[in-house]
Amino acid sequence: MTENMGIGDTLGGEVGDLPSSITISKFSAARRREIEVLEKALSTSSSIKLAFQKLPKHMRRRAMSHNVKRLPRRLREIHLSQMKKSGLPPKQKRPSRKYKRRPNNLTSDYMRRQHGVAWLNTHIWHAKRFHMVRKWGFKLPLSPCDRSFRACYRATVKHCLLQDISYYSCIEISGLFNDIVSGFRRVTKPYTGLSVAAKPYISGLREGKITLFYVESEKPIGVVNFQWRPTNSKTERCQLWLWIHAAYYEESLKTLISCFNLQQMDTSSTNIKTYSSQIIQLKLLKWELSRFKLTGPLSTSILQNAFKLVNTNKINPEWFHEFVKQTDGKVIPSPDDKWQSLKNNMSPSDLSPHIILPLNIVDPRLNFPKKRTKALPFFDPSCNSDIPMENVGYDSILWSDEMRNIVRQSKISNAEVIELRRNLLVPGSDFEETGVPVPIILVQRPGKKGTNFIGYGSGWDIIIPSAWAQPLWLCLIMWGARSGGLKELNSIDFESSYQYLLYPDTAAGREEENCRSEECREKFFRLPPNKRTNYRKFGISSPFNWNWMLLLNEWSSGTEITEFFVLRDKAKLRLIQRNLADKSKTIEYPEIPGNFLIPVIIDLSNKGRCTQFAVICLPQGEDIKNEPIEPDTPDSNEKLRKKLRREHKKLLKTLRKRRIRAKNKGKVIPIDKDMLKHYSTEMRKLWIPETTLLRHSCSREVMGIVKHGDFSFLSGKSKSIGYITVGALFKLMASRYKNKVLVRNTNSRQYRIGTLDIICE
Repeated sequence: MTENMGIGDTLGGEVGDLPSSITISKFSAARRREIEVLEKALSTSSSIKLAFQKLPKHMRRRAMSHNVKRLPRRLREIHLSQMKKSGLPPKQKRPSRKYKRRPNNLTSDYMRRQHGVAWLNTHIWHAKRFHMVRKWGFKLPLSPCDRSFRACYRATVKHCLLQDISYYSCIEISGLFNDIVSGFRRVTKPYTGLSVAAKPYISGLREGKITLFYVESEKPIGVVNFQWRPTNSKTERCQLWLWIHAAYYEESLKTLISCFNLQQMDTSSTNIKTYSSQIIQLKLLKWELSRFKLTGPLSTSILQNAFKLVNTNKINPEWFHEFVKQTDGKVIPSPDDKWQSLKNNMSPSDLSPHIILPLNIVDPRLNFPKKRTKALPFFDPSCNSDIPMENVGYDSILWSDEMRNIVRQSKISNAEVIELRRNLLVPGSDFEETGVPVPIILVQRPGKKGTNFIGYGSGWDIIIPSAWAQPLWLCLIMWGARSGGLKELNSIDFESSYQYLLYPDTAAGREEENCRSEECREKFFRLPPNKRTNYRKFGISSPFNWNWMLLLNEWSSGTEITEFFVLRDKAKLRLIQRNLADKSKTIEYPEIPGNFLIPVIIDLSNKGRCTQFAVICLPQGEDIKNEPIEPDTPDSNEKLRKKLRREHKKLLKTLRKRRIRAKNKGKVIPIDKDMLKHYSTEMRKLWIPETTLLRHSCSREVMGIVKHGDFSFLSGKSKSIGYITVGALFKLMASRYKNKVLVRNTNSRQYRIGTLDIICE
């Protein structure tokens, strides 16, 4: 190429042939066809490449092929159409947490999750902090996730433990006093204690407790708490509240409907289900009222700090004063002689037992402390520490259906409370009294009445409208109450030496025992064979069952027993306890049929820790001086188990080879599930055979079984609560040991000496 070669030479023409200037419009029109071809080649719609492949390298992302939001907005629609044409619909990203936390979405999700199980009003709070279990148709908190069992015990002794027991459902019975009392005579027994017509209860001053039975029958249902609405005369129409445990709520309701001959009414205008007859009306307030339980010496202090009484001069709703007029001005208890007098009471056990104190308090959300604070007692010398009991029985707004609806509807939202807090002139200062009155009812619990542990388990129960349950719960937590669950509730009863509420002679108690037995059995068989306890060698014939019927039949001296009961006659129980405690040889034998179980508590004298299913045995010879050891018992099923295991493994190996050969030929042999199930059933029978002998299953006669055994923090030693048969009790009373028994766990050969006492409450 020469030095003076120009552009024209390169393009194959002369330099002089090129125009000196170019008109863009004419040039574009002449090259229109080439430009259209170029645009078509560059357009995404006609390209064989995907939309995200047209992006620059620095804008491409690995997840663009399945997440359309990784692309720019201008390419998302094109990308979606391409994915649909390819037959692979794009996977949509799950909704964001912000979307799921919208109020409407939360409500619909909560309703879906409550299908088949009911929630407490404090469920969301508990679900984030507690192990939750399904029980009695509810989702209930079992125990805290922070493993604070000992801390919860300390709260009951020195501070305050708070529990939501709203699974106790309320039933309201209204009618003439004599008609209600005559109906309850058919479902209660006089030997179990005071009835609903007892003088301490009919004025509405105290809460009582009765044992409910089937109509004109000796079969019990369960224990029920009750309280009357204060009235001036028995001739007026009276109202009675029954608080029933969820385990036997349906049985109790059917019994009451049958007792009073009630028929269901049309309740289309209200959400409260109602049953009625000519003289009696029954309402289900299951979702209208909630109930909290405070236990511990600081319960009163927490209530004093958390609750602020209504000042009617500042809070003046019309419906409130209308109700005051209807009740002759007795709706608001005077704070001077009742509420203020509680300040000088160091423990709730110092008050008169089971008193009912209705209050009307300010919205608890307006009385939150700035941070969580431990409420401490304070002494006010100007206050009288004695509550004048003759004036406590005032009426409460909670007894009126109309007033409860108004209280629920007049509740302001949390957003309005936040707005009030934001508009304070001084941030963090106290609110002026505003809002609406919140009616509550306080019920005192006296706790343990023993000589050594007076006052343990005492506290307050709070009855509140269900709509106010969560705000009030948070207020009590902020003032220092520690929350507990079902495990802590059972621990309080165990430390107080009370029987478990679900007695073994009730339908609810039998169902609870069967569930517990099945759980223990399944847990045992999930272990490998070399980790399982061989109960046959320990002389334990029933390691996971409370076989009360079998034990009673063996102690009945030939008389066949078809049903059994727990002794509830307090007079006979006290007589038996006096005979056990009396060291003289004079014995008074009360008349008790052979089909009764006696509730007992056993304190271990020496070391050892008792567990559930432990056997209670009669001592022999010199057992009291030297704790005996159960001799080794041969297991006749051990060789059969090993033989069955070898044959089963051999069969599995043969079947495996057969399946491999079939698979190589292109065939499939299904697994024989019936064969595996039959093997599992036979092996379980060899591990734990059916119980046919219980009284003489070991070297010492079995007289009872432990329901709940553990180390007691209150007494500093192990103790157990269980039941023994009447025949075994009389044999023990006639022996020289009087009240000394032997207790042995199911996984041990060592007997422990214990002192037996009768539970009289």
